[in-house]
Amino acid sequence: KELGFKQAAEDLLRGIRLPEELLDLLRHDAEQLGKTLAMLCPWNKLFLLKLELMGEHNCPRWHRDSYIGRGIISYNLSGTQYIAEEHVNIWELENCGNNDHILRDASKVREINVGDLFFIKGNGFPTGEKGLVHKS
Repeated sequence: KELGFKQAAEDLLRGIRLPEELLDLLRHDAEQLGKTLAMLCPWNKLFLLKLELMGEHNCPRWHRDSYIGRGIISYNLSGTQYIAEEHVNIWELENCGNNDHILRDASKVREINVGDLFFIKGNGFPTGEKGLVHKS
């Protein structure tokens, strides 16, 4: 039996001790995120729903994801940063990885706002350009 996104959100949040207002927001956002990802990736029949506390476990290195894509909603003080490929030294990104040398123009970095629904296309996306260069 296939679970809907609403049921998946309920299952994920069951037993988590947070204020009910926050749980309601998380349920709503998880359902909206799932529906949006299903529209963006209609060929994909499996979606993984996670709630992650990033804190010190973020990814400070500029990179591209190797999977199909990822939907993100940030609830803390900052969101994911991203940059268009034309402002990236691709050789440095793919070979050396020195964060200080990856960006050609740091003034072109953009950041999602807290609460925004954000889809990051990964290198596994079946059509179009390569994945989005980003960091959290």
